[in-house]
Amino acid sequence: MQPALDDLLKAYDAFKQIPEGPEASRLYTIYEAKLNDAAEGTKIRKETLHNAVTRFHPRWVRASLPPGFPKKLGDL
Repeated sequence: MQPALDDLLKAYDAFKQIPEGPEASRLYTIYEAKLNDAAEGTKIRKETLHNAVTRFHPRWVRASLPPGFPKKLGDL
C-alpha cells in the first residue's frame, strides 16, 4: 500500500475512534490536512479521495486485525 494512503487511513481511523468533542475536531483537522496534501500531490479531487478512504476503511480495519482475531468482529 502506498504510504500516503496508509497515512490517510490511519488519520481517518484515529478520528473514527473518538465519538465527539474537541479531540475529534482536532483529529478531523489533521485528517483534512493530510487529505489536502494527498489530493494536491496526486491531482485527485479531495472529495474523490475522501470517498475512497471512507469506502476502503472497513476493509483496512479488518486487514489490520492481529492473526487469530475473528475477522467478522472487525466489520463496521
